[in-house]
Amino acid sequence: MAGLHVAQMALTGQPRILHFAPERGLAAILKRLGGPNYRAVDIDPARYPGLDVEPFDLCADVFDLPPASYDLVVHNHVLEHIECNYSAVLLRLMKAVAPAGTMLFSMPILNGPFTEELMTGTLDEKRRRFGEMIHVRRFGRDFLPQTLGMLFTVPDQYDLTKRFPPSVLAEANIPEHHWRAYTGASIFRVGHADLRM
Repeated sequence: MAGLHVAQMALTGQPRILHFAPERGLAAILKRLGGPNYRAVDIDPARYPGLDVEPFDLCADVFDLPPASYDLVVHNHVLEHIECNYSAVLLRLMKAVAPAGTMLFSMPILNGPFTEELMTGTLDEKRRRFGEMIHVRRFGRDFLPQTLGMLFTVPDQYDLTKRFPPSVLAEANIPEHHWRAYTGASIFRVGHADLRM
């Protein structure tokens, strides 16, 4: 399937895009950009009716992605759910990004420590342990250098105003408390030059 995406890029000139857990609004934008090169995937495609989402398990299928097969990989609020080593998943996704490509992602970033716990058990047991959304890890703001920062170069301070004027951020309806601090709305943009491995 990924070989088909590579061939399509050569024919159409449109970026090859891999989008996990596709948000409907963002999926519409990315699909317009990528056209036939846009691929939406999730572990539970039934959650996304009408979006042509393919089944994909990040803990198992990530190793099947050919190197340099996508120009853009997007996953928002996915890392806290995957029940395997998130570092390995991020590194393998980065391997699937083309040399000049980009990976964009976000996850909940909270005060306090980083925590992670994987467990076997039924869905109900996991919901009792981790909550309805089954967040198996918690990214603590103060521990970003020891977590994501060990994989990628991550700025000490998050400041959207260095890239966008406040008027643009306000027009995009981004609340001001997200402009200059790592939060669950912060977007990480990484490429091969950001890899520390």
